[in-house]
Amino acid sequence: MYTDFKGNKVYFSTGGINLVNDKETLCFVHGAGQNHYSFTQQIRYFVSQGYNVVAPDFPGHGFSEGNQTTSIEEDMLWLAELLASLKIEAAIFIGHSQGCLTILELAEKKPELVRGLVFIAGAMSIPVNDFLIDTSIDNPEKAYDLMVTWGQDSYGSFSISDWPGHNHLAEGNAVMKMNDSSVLTTDLKSCNLYDNGKHAASKIKINCLAVLAKFDMMTPLKKGLQMVENIKQCDYKILECGHFLPIEKPKELNAHIKNYLNALK
Repeated sequence: MYTDFKGNKVYFSTGGINLVNDKETLCFVHGAGQNHYSFTQQIRYFVSQGYNVVAPDFPGHGFSEGNQTTSIEEDMLWLAELLASLKIEAAIFIGHSQGCLTILELAEKKPELVRGLVFIAGAMSIPVNDFLIDTSIDNPEKAYDLMVTWGQDSYGSFSISDWPGHNHLAEGNAVMKMNDSSVLTTDLKSCNLYDNGKHAASKIKINCLAVLAKFDMMTPLKKGLQMVENIKQCDYKILECGHFLPIEKPKELNAHIKNYLNALK
């Protein structure tokens, strides 16, 4: 679904269903170099469960136009203003990777918008090695290959999928190639610069969920557990897969999110 936002054409997936005022809204926030397609299995499932779903493509990502946001703080403001333009007063935010930094910042700066928080493969900080950033500048497609390879455990790397006919590496590359070629660099630099995560995590006063990956090479498990320790009320689950949990273990991830949502009611 498209909307005119700040003079630009912005896309957000709703699972093909119009938003309904009296339904709980889930807002999925994608990670670096990703877009709404990262959450295909989650969008379909939670729409079928009766929730409003909003999964926006940030500027330059997926089908969205406009100037790229260049910091986690800008990501947060853009997201908050987009939801206001859609007349969404509060939501449960579900972030993956860089999206976790965005919703951490949102929870501190705009707590009135936040009904719940789910962190997927997240941490309070996500430093990125210089080699990947340099590669994203000089050879974006090689950087995509590196990210989808590092981002999958051997389960994904050998294209062994719970979903017949799916190839995680090919699909991951296809999602990243949809975006403007410069956004991965911008996103990685935003992650590198963000340093407010620990403070933001300590200020969260609501029950949260973190779903982490045992074989995550991009946001290592120990960093995710440090985030959990810094949030006053945060349950956590660990899945045996790599960084891209939403496509590697969709059934398990959806079940954990659904249990969390049920507990919020």
